[in-house]
Amino acid sequence: LVALACYMPRSHGTRRKARSILTKDNVVRGISYLLHDYKVGEKVIVDVDPREHDTTPHRRFHGRIGVVEGVGRRTLRVAVMFGDKKKILQTRFNHIKPLAGAPEMSSAAAGANSK
Repeated sequence: LVALACYMPRSHGTRRKARSILTKDNVVRGISYLLHDYKVGEKVIVDVDPREHDTTPHRRFHGRIGVVEGVGRRTLRVAVMFGDKKKILQTRFNHIKPLAGAPEMSSAAAGANSK
């Protein structure tokens, strides 16, 4: 078995070294994340849900704060600064959550700020 180990190439997949990041307890998440209406310019946190593999962001973006650039029917386009570069993530709603404490721009507040 030791001789075979030196001939096996290392895996460099997207889920490599992500056991602690991509592990969730067996808790019911609910559907409140689907009911939130995201708007362009709103700040969100990338929170990778390991239960769904489709449109999962890379683990390096887990916990980063981004800005919504586009809202689709089932996906969001989120701009995340990674160093001095802007990266665009296209992901589903269950991989992000709204930033708590971020000021929400309502229509009344927008009208008051423009005067």
